[in-house]
Amino acid sequence: MLFKNKFLSTFLTAVTLTFLFACGQSSSNKCVTQTDNKKPDNDILTIDTFSTFPPEIDGCSCYFSNDSAEFNKSEYIYMNDFAQTSFLKINGVLTKFTQTDYKEVSKTTTISKAKSDKYEMTIEVIDGKQSGDETSLKSGTIKLTDKNGKTIIKTFYGECGC
Repeated sequence: MLFKNKFLSTFLTAVTLTFLFACGQSSSNKCVTQTDNKKPDNDILTIDTFSTFPPEIDGCSCYFSNDSAEFNKSEYIYMNDFAQTSFLKINGVLTKFTQTDYKEVSKTTTISKAKSDKYEMTIEVIDGKQSGDETSLKSGTIKLTDKNGKTIIKTFYGECGC
């Protein structure tokens, strides 16, 4: 038993020392330790929910949520006006986008692209069944990229209609 504990202790010490010395060897890798006074990079992208329709969204529109439960609670991650304007709430800030491209990939799938000052968005929408007199269910993905190349991809559930 003593041999196993001594071996384990030696092994863990060797791994720890290897890690510590390896951190300073490459200029492209930064190791952050408990004693490092600098904060690690926490600049991540989040797509958050919102419940109030922006004034630009009036009449026919699409409104998407993370899932059907959020949709039923009127918590949305995306809205558009069936034209050139759409909204995402990014890192807590409601952000307006202008459409730059739109194409039908098939009878049931469209891909559109939009830009804001700081972000680019690609949204793939897949048609679902009719959910009301003038509305139909949709699903798909939203790909959001910031100017530094950070990207988040989210699936959605929602509807479009008038």
